[in-house]
Amino acid sequence: MQSVFFFVRKALNLLTQKPKWRTFSALVLFFSITPFAWSTTYYVSPSGNDASSGVSLSLPFKTIQKAMNVAVGGDTVYLRGGVYREQVNVTRGGGSAGKLLNVFAYNSEVPIIRGSDQVTGWVLYSGHIWKRTGWAYNSQQVFVGGNDSPSLQQIGLPSSLYTSYEYPKAVGSGVSSMIAGSFYYNAAGTTLYVWLPDGSDPNTKMIEASTRSHLFFMGMPYIHLKGLAFRHSNYSAYKQIGAAVELSSNSIIEQSDIQYTDFAGLQMGYLQTGAQAINCNVSNNGDSGVNATSSYGFRVFNVKMNNNNTRNFNPLWHAGGFKAASKAYGTVEYSEIANNNGSGIWFDYANSGSPIVVRNNYIHNNGPKEAAIFFEVSKNGLVYNNVIANNQRRGIYISASDNTRVYNNTIYATSDYAGIELGGMPRTGATLTGNSVYNNIVSHGTSKYDLAIAVANGTTIVGNTSDRNNYYRPTGLIQLFSGVMYSSLANFISATKLDAHSLNVDSTFVSASKPVSATSYSVATSSAIIDKGTTVAGVTQDYRNVARPSGAAFDMGAFESGGTSTSTSSTTTTTTTSDTTAPIVTISNPLVNAIIKSGSTVTIMASATDNVGVTGMSLYVDGGSNVRSSSGQISLTWNSTGAKLGTHSIKVSASDAKNNLGGQYITFKVQ
Repeated sequence: MQSVFFFVRKALNLLTQKPKWRTFSALVLFFSITPFAWSTTYYVSPSGNDASSGVSLSLPFKTIQKAMNVAVGGDTVYLRGGVYREQVNVTRGGGSAGKLLNVFAYNSEVPIIRGSDQVTGWVLYSGHIWKRTGWAYNSQQVFVGGNDSPSLQQIGLPSSLYTSYEYPKAVGSGVSSMIAGSFYYNAAGTTLYVWLPDGSDPNTKMIEASTRSHLFFMGMPYIHLKGLAFRHSNYSAYKQIGAAVELSSNSIIEQSDIQYTDFAGLQMGYLQTGAQAINCNVSNNGDSGVNATSSYGFRVFNVKMNNNNTRNFNPLWHAGGFKAASKAYGTVEYSEIANNNGSGIWFDYANSGSPIVVRNNYIHNNGPKEAAIFFEVSKNGLVYNNVIANNQRRGIYISASDNTRVYNNTIYATSDYAGIELGGMPRTGATLTGNSVYNNIVSHGTSKYDLAIAVANGTTIVGNTSDRNNYYRPTGLIQLFSGVMYSSLANFISATKLDAHSLNVDSTFVSASKPVSATSYSVATSSAIIDKGTTVAGVTQDYRNVARPSGAAFDMGAFESGGTSTSTSSTTTTTTTSDTTAPIVTISNPLVNAIIKSGSTVTIMASATDNVGVTGMSLYVDGGSNVRSSSGQISLTWNSTGAKLGTHSIKVSASDAKNNLGGQYITFKVQ
């Protein structure tokens, strides 16, 4: 049967091929048919065998690397659900334009690539501290329980590659510094030590320690990853500033989930062009979510970059939601960047002059340093339609950068320093020129300044302008600075000749005091900022893709009052209603803290409801046994045979057409 399936697929591929004709002489035509490029489908399963053919569901490969060693452009590799503990390097094959090498999750299953290994054979060292001798890896992460949860606290510096500058908050320096919920690696003695949070014996738990530097490295172009999950990595033991997943030129990663890695989750490709990340989640990583060092023409679309820098690297060195550096350029759009320990979006020395676009993002609760959007020694940025709320230090910081346009952003409740700042000077070899700030709302801040613009000096600081903005504080006076502090808009205009048409009024937000989504920062239909903006080049729609202007003139801020809301996908734009309500997930079986007898099976069942409709569900048991569903129902029969005695977890998530994500998490026990 498998051979019939194989050759039928070949025949179908053959029917789609068109022969190519080539003329060799003006007098005589020789017709030659180029060899047909077969497209092969491969299958990989944790229960497979690399000695198999890999071309049928019944004879899958065991490792992804084996499939990468044989697949070429036009082929598709399907990964069955389950855990793959391997490091994948694509150094041959690859694809070409219109003929990508596809690596997809099979149907609704969830393959998880983990850069960790299970650790067994623990021996009591002292008190609640246990040790594992003969451990050859300087593990940067140690996880307990097999589910999605933060690593134990590392004791000491990550490795000899780091100093107190890069890693200023190291906890202790040896076994004597250990506390409950920590681990320490003694390189000289090749010994790993753990003290679990509850002081228990690690032999009764699933303990995973990171061992692989990265998870998926693309050394060839035109590769497409879809529906994959990535967990745990060990890059910091080997180098600084690396990522668990690295893309190549013209490659795509979509609908994938990268979490709990030791440094960055995703790199858009060093010295690579045209990579895309679409509809992904890159969160809870050790230093940063997405990196784009020397990446060109990249696109980051609808990617969640939340709660990164969990390991407390220096946020002024390298940390946060997204960081691009070294002449990188591209687009970050329609994404959520939130709760990062560092800047939200940071372009650092991205000064090639090629266009940088940051638009239609929801950037909130980042800090304490340095800004929600941070342009440092960079050029030619277009920053618009972003909702920037409750960030520390700064909302938008244009530091020693040139020709960057800051248009129609809503900046709410910035604390510490400034809502918007154009400054960072003097700086050797850098200038602050040609930047413009128009149509923004800066409201409800408690920072030192609402707006701060460096005073022109005729040489390195020239041509920076600001107008048609609304500055407002519900209590106290606004704070505008340009060499001198001004608490009156009229005085600021008179002294600086900036903001001649700006306002100092309440924007009347819909529900900014109790935000549930970015649209909470839209304004009432009676708002005084409607039609008070000015037309700016490059901004034709608002945050919800409502056409600008929808009235007599542009509105201020990220939202345009009136008009028709549309949603933008990775490929098309369609009209739809706005939806910010997440699905509600209910795990009906087993019950919370249920007792499962060792060796028995349990049917895990969950459902989800949504105001519009559920488009997908995912079910995780201890982060390993996984299934997906395209409806509002999901189930899995789980066998406890071989499972560790003790606590296990179930996590079920559900999404809708607007990528709103809901979920439920419970634990149960095997005994």
